[in-house]
Amino acid sequence: MNIIANENVYEPIVEFLVNAGHNVINTKRTELAGAPDEKVYERAVRDHLLIVTMDRDFTRLLRFPPGRCGGIIVAKLYRIPVDETTEIFRRHFLTLSEAAIRGKLVIMTRDGIRVHG
Repeated sequence: MNIIANENVYEPIVEFLVNAGHNVINTKRTELAGAPDEKVYERAVRDHLLIVTMDRDFTRLLRFPPGRCGGIIVAKLYRIPVDETTEIFRRHFLTLSEAAIRGKLVIMTRDGIRVHG
């Protein structure tokens, strides 16, 4: 998959995605570092990228329609140690197919995933 990882995504999650064979743009290492959410979204729309983020603002469907980009995954995994967060993300991500994500909003929590759209 072609993915854009928002700057709040933990580095081990980005590493997992890269090691799993995905093409990942890490916004921390681009001109998008520190950019508003709208700029990250615009890039995802332009290049049809899947957005991976921990920013709940991306759950606002009217502001960030997932159907215009490659989809959006919001990992609502807060106040959990990084290694545990990475493991939860990995476990949930591996259950999703690209077809299940494309154009959808996927919300990950400790307890599971919800797919909208």
